[in-house]
Amino acid sequence: MSKFSKNEQNAIKEKFKQLKQVCNGLLSHSELANIITERRTSWIKNNLKEMLTKYNGLAPEEQAYHIIYFDHMKINPEHSKMVRLSPTKIRIESYNFCPYLEATNQLKLDTRCICKDVGEPSIQKMCEIIHPKLKFSRNYDNIRPHNGTYCEEFIEII
Repeated sequence: MSKFSKNEQNAIKEKFKQLKQVCNGLLSHSELANIITERRTSWIKNNLKEMLTKYNGLAPEEQAYHIIYFDHMKINPEHSKMVRLSPTKIRIESYNFCPYLEATNQLKLDTRCICKDVGEPSIQKMCEIIHPKLKFSRNYDNIRPHNGTYCEEFIEII
């Protein structure tokens, strides 16, 4: 019996297929990043008005956190921890299931490279759509599986 639900298994298969195309030279990192960015930005544009209403009263970086992590990625709030570092910056610890982490591990790729080149551009673009001065970043010294427990991410107003 798998430790992953059917939906999680399907997500891993999809990401595995995408990353395998990169490994085989059929897609570049930037081409895959563009595909993911298009899908994610389409979602955010279609849902932004409703999401901003839902999170009215939160600072822009917290709006982005809730919209991207909980509404778009469907992360269980129990698997993500947010800490405010300053009036304009939040730190996020992501403990959630991640299909890219699983697919990257299966293909023996480095998450630091895949997450930076393939995943980060789409999240940055989503942040910019939510608020043009938002910046998303990761601490690549503190990312799974290299640290073993969570991925450390930041959203801030610049």
